[in-house]
Amino acid sequence: MKKTVIAFLATAILISGYGCEKKSENNNNSDISESPVSSESATLQPDPEAVKASSATSTTKTTTSSTVTSKTTETTSVTSTTVSSTTNTTVNEEFSQPDPLGAGAFSYDENGALQFDEEPQTDNKQLMMSAGQALFESACRTQWLYTVGCPYSLDMNSTAQNGFGWTYYKITDENIHSFADIENDYYEVFSDRYPNEDLKMLYLELDGAVYALNGQREINPYYSVSKIVDIQSQTNDEIFFTVENHYEGTDISPNEPYSEKDTFSMVISENKIRAGQFKLPY
Repeated sequence: MKKTVIAFLATAILISGYGCEKKSENNNNSDISESPVSSESATLQPDPEAVKASSATSTTKTTTSSTVTSKTTETTSVTSTTVSSTTNTTVNEEFSQPDPLGAGAFSYDENGALQFDEEPQTDNKQLMMSAGQALFESACRTQWLYTVGCPYSLDMNSTAQNGFGWTYYKITDENIHSFADIENDYYEVFSDRYPNEDLKMLYLELDGAVYALNGQREINPYYSVSKIVDIQSQTNDEIFFTVENHYEGTDISPNEPYSEKDTFSMVISENKIRAGQFKLPY
């Protein structure tokens, strides 16, 4: 899974350079955020947001493959490969690109968080905004992987249901044995200072296995780009940014561009920086 996240981050940095941008339909990369599953092939699951305020999920029940209807979608798998055996350079090393503004002070780690070679210069506004932009893009892709679809391999013939009747699919990744394993991976990029309660609705632990809802949806077709435009405030270990999300229109006014401002923060722990306050813009 860690390699999967890095491959997505690598692709995004080479293509967009600076900004969490909308991609061309002709792009053949396998970044899930760039090529979301269409609604026609999506799993027809209830919207988790519609029952978000509901009380705890009731006892679940496993089902066999005979109860599973045919499914046309499948999880996209991206693997890291060796670029050159002569140079001994891996994809991860090739794309350990520094910040977009060229300061060269930080890079992505193997999970998608930011790491500084030295103590972060938090008083350097340009550098911190550059780091914020890079981390925001990583947060977008990580959030998409975990909440729209599933970043792990799945057995589509082994299912479980919760009290709402939602169907979950068994995770077959050898490193995932409990819901805590999923949280551990997720909080490599996000700070646990801001718990994501949606994960409890999207993943289900049962009888020593973990199941994923694997619900799919389309990206907002009007989304264009997100840019860090200012620093709002900062504490000893957290910096709050203003991020401006740009859209090309709405269903009512498809040709009237507009933008919305939101708050994004990054939490600093020694030389490691993770996403804090965050909202997926698309």
